[in-house]
Amino acid sequence: MKASKLLILIINVLFFSPFIYGQNQEQQPQKTPIEVASEQAERLQKELNLKDYQLFLVDSVLQRNFTDLMNEVESMKVAGIQTRESYKSVQDKWTTKTDQAFEKIFDKEQFIKYLKMGGKYKAYKKNSEKEKPQ
Repeated sequence: MKASKLLILIINVLFFSPFIYGQNQEQQPQKTPIEVASEQAERLQKELNLKDYQLFLVDSVLQRNFTDLMNEVESMKVAGIQTRESYKSVQDKWTTKTDQAFEKIFDKEQFIKYLKMGGKYKAYKKNSEKEKPQ
């Protein structure tokens, strides 16, 4: 008797768990690099008070870099590359390219605020001090 109750309980848990669990998790469709770039550009416009031409340039840089980053990551997956360091290296490369482009687009105050938002200002300041001739 106990065995049959236990069996029924196990069957119920196994059968109904995926339905219950699945209802609690609504999966959002994954955004395209273009959508992510647009959202981030709008956020930066608000945070940095970008002019219209700056917004256009930022959106263009982000769209291009996010698309290229996703393509490179996809190529790595297809090639079977699985090391976390490889993916981190690619992400760092594209972050650096984006930062370099933004430095040309933003004025000095905007760029410093952008770096502070991402927690990169201290490293930038340290590198800037190294590059200054003494």
